[in-house]
Amino acid sequence: MSTTKPRMKLIQMVPEVVRLRAEGCTLQDIGARFNLSRQRINQIEKAAQKHEHILRVWGFPFSVRTFNIIERLAIKNREDALELYQAGHLHPNVVTGFGWISYKEICEWLEVPMLKKRPKQVKYCPHCGKEL
Repeated sequence: MSTTKPRMKLIQMVPEVVRLRAEGCTLQDIGARFNLSRQRINQIEKAAQKHEHILRVWGFPFSVRTFNIIERLAIKNREDALELYQAGHLHPNVVTGFGWISYKEICEWLEVPMLKKRPKQVKYCPHCGKEL
């Protein structure tokens, strides 16, 4: 027989934590309800605020990792992202932490197909300018 309590997934807790905080409950009270520390409840609340900010700014529910990648790539809007995609510069491993899950999120946002391989870059001779 197991002595641990069944645990809720974080995604299931977020709306309830936000609602309880809006009602004026303390972090300690909410933590006791979910069997978590008040610090963990604070982290959940901060994560929810970050996700709300991302949704407000981009209009798409990006993960925090994908949001950070978009910032690292200096993408300011959807058109910038489409230009990078079409030029072949928007692909996993272009920047640190940019993997296939983030790439999938960005492709869903852009409504473009995921490319399995990185597109070949056209190379030009630095001396004569001919395509190599």
